[in-house]
Amino acid sequence: MTVNTSTTNSLVKEIEICQQQQFTGRLEVIATDNQQWSLYFCLGRLIWATGGVHLIKRWERLTTQYCPQISSQKHVPKNNWDLGEYQLLISLVKKQEVKGEEAVRVIRNTVTEVLFDLLQQEQLGQLTFTRSRQNLSNASLTLLNPKHAVLYSSQAWEKWCKAGLKNISPNAAVLLSQREQLQQHTSAPVYKTLVKIVDGERTLRDLAVLMKQDLLLVTRLLNPYIRQGIMELIKIGDLLPPATGNGLENTLKAPVKTPTTKGAKDSPLIACIDDSRIMGQLMENILTGAGYRFVGIDNAVEALPVLLESQPSLIFLDLMMPIANGYEVCSQIRRISQFKNIPVIILTGNDGIVDRVRAKIVGSSEFLSKPIKPEQVLAVVRKYLPLFSDKKKIDTQR
Repeated sequence: MTVNTSTTNSLVKEIEICQQQQFTGRLEVIATDNQQWSLYFCLGRLIWATGGVHLIKRWERLTTQYCPQISSQKHVPKNNWDLGEYQLLISLVKKQEVKGEEAVRVIRNTVTEVLFDLLQQEQLGQLTFTRSRQNLSNASLTLLNPKHAVLYSSQAWEKWCKAGLKNISPNAAVLLSQREQLQQHTSAPVYKTLVKIVDGERTLRDLAVLMKQDLLLVTRLLNPYIRQGIMELIKIGDLLPPATGNGLENTLKAPVKTPTTKGAKDSPLIACIDDSRIMGQLMENILTGAGYRFVGIDNAVEALPVLLESQPSLIFLDLMMPIANGYEVCSQIRRISQFKNIPVIILTGNDGIVDRVRAKIVGSSEFLSKPIKPEQVLAVVRKYLPLFSDKKKIDTQR
């Protein structure tokens, strides 16, 4: 294993070394903010790249674009989101569900996106590289020339910088924050289109694919609105791992380890989805102390199966969680028929207008700022579950 840390054109130099030494294995790249990427080589040639903030989003976008005949919801890597996607492509080609040239397009564009993100990340701080040898004898789809791949991504990055977009990440989502101003600055057809697609959930890359336009062109078109404050660029987390099976709801009913519910048997059940166990314990104490049943979920990936199993009357949902944030989870909740009208209360320490607008867009019912206060939590619960509150008062009076 070889570890190297550098700042000046470090990515290009490291890839050149891998090519010159005919390296076979994994080149792991770690940024100062702990983001990670992996580049895979076979005899000095690139075969795959992965990592960054949107592994699942990227897989869904590129397979939808280049292999529309398959479902990204059903064709999910079984082992991990690292080399698993590449192995899945190999399997799909062997089964003749995907043509070889279609798989190569997915690979080429995945590598291009990852290299672009790394070139941009390199402007922000130091990158650390770790090379580890690995048997990649099943690299049977394509062997990309690293020099050509880097050149292509470097040219795209150079054009991006010349357009004044150096500080804009193509992984940022665009949120429309000033509808009236947008209407004043655009024609009716353009306004109608932008209102529909600029929803705070689609990244610039997603919008480019949706509009069937070049990424640079789409970003340059939207940038004036961003500069005027009509639109906002926001960071979003990755999608939840796609469900596998014949339908989302059926799949999510698969056996899962459901946390034990606590509280009075006949009282409403309230769920809290928060990766902080301390926060979960605090919410449990507040709610069970007030007579409600409680179920805590500290893993966003397990949230939907647990909710389907337990059927809560109200959900508290943390905004910032690893793998999938509150926006993605709330969107998934609203797609399930029995949860369309259930109260979903967003919890966050970042109480900004953009967060509030976006939370409303994805279907949240309320916005509660951290650090939470027991009286605020109970006030929100009583607002949405008044019948139980009234019944409890009557029982107390007796």
